[in-house]
Amino acid sequence: MRPLAFPAFLARRPLPAFLALLALLAPLAPLARAAAPQADVSTAPRAQVADAPRPAALETAPTANVAARDRELASWRELLELDLVAELLRVAAPRVEPGAPRAEDGEALALVARALHSTGAENAARRLLEREPKDPAGREAVLCARARLALERDELDAALHLLLPKGAEALRAEDAAPERLLLAGRALVRSGRGREAERFLRAFVARAPRDVEAPSALHMLAQTAIEARDLARASALRDEAQKSAEWQAFYRTRRLQARERPGEPLPRLGLAELWLAAGEFARARGELGELTALHPGFARGFGALARCERARGDLAAAKRAAQRALELDAALLEAHLELARVLLAEGDRGAAERAHARYVELGGKEPLERAR
Repeated sequence: MRPLAFPAFLARRPLPAFLALLALLAPLAPLARAAAPQADVSTAPRAQVADAPRPAALETAPTANVAARDRELASWRELLELDLVAELLRVAAPRVEPGAPRAEDGEALALVARALHSTGAENAARRLLEREPKDPAGREAVLCARARLALERDELDAALHLLLPKGAEALRAEDAAPERLLLAGRALVRSGRGREAERFLRAFVARAPRDVEAPSALHMLAQTAIEARDLARASALRDEAQKSAEWQAFYRTRRLQARERPGEPLPRLGLAELWLAAGEFARARGELGELTALHPGFARGFGALARCERARGDLAAAKRAAQRALELDAALLEAHLELARVLLAEGDRGAAERAHARYVELGGKEPLERAR
């Protein structure tokens, strides 16, 4: 596991050389050729960008197609976050070639462009980002990807012009996409305008506290607090950034384990436990729903599901999950405790105390009621 020191989240990470990927990307001839060293495409006429037939707008597509598209892009996003760039380009690059299903999908273009840029194929990345998606979300994704490339080249004025065309004071944080908030904050901090960056970075963390770049945003906020000589706030933000970084490191590890061992329940349980510990009960419920469907005989999955459902306030679902866990493993401590607490929440103290007594008999140590 790579060190958790803050600069690791801000500095450019070592990236694989693009030549090492050419063998893997041989089937993707158009993009592979585009990735080779070439003239700066920023001066090329826009007519050179292929005018592929545009697919129907996302909002007119059947619901099932939209859901499939969202799942596909989520899988690409995960590959990018896990630094599995070669795999991302293998599956995604053909999908954004002219005439392909995602050729005019701005979010797809942005993800592939970022992957290409990370391999050193900057011209290929910039060529993709010359396309102009029709939908607002796609246009925003492409704009943010262009700003990221500008930041990578230390072209701060160019990045700020893209992100804040009317100035920092004109952008309402509540109206902006989280990625724009993060990038605007980063560009302002790097331009020595930390005070202006604060409201964007705070808004980003509030709206995307578990984003992979949240530790970076928190660290930048700590830096601005130091510059303002607010050392107490800087210390608190550093602590928060460290906790966020540690959570992200565990999350990354669990996701890699789940990919490496897709048939095993424990990595998925680990993912769900991370979401539970973070208070992200909807995300935990999603993981546990998939886990218990894939592994209906895994008692610990139902035990964790009982805890999640109780935290969400669905006592009936929590009771069903705890009872199912105990059917599978009558000695599972967590399920006994959850059943006892559900019964107490339902107002049946006698049954709750009997269930808790069984939990203690099996070796449990936690009280029936948590200290307030």
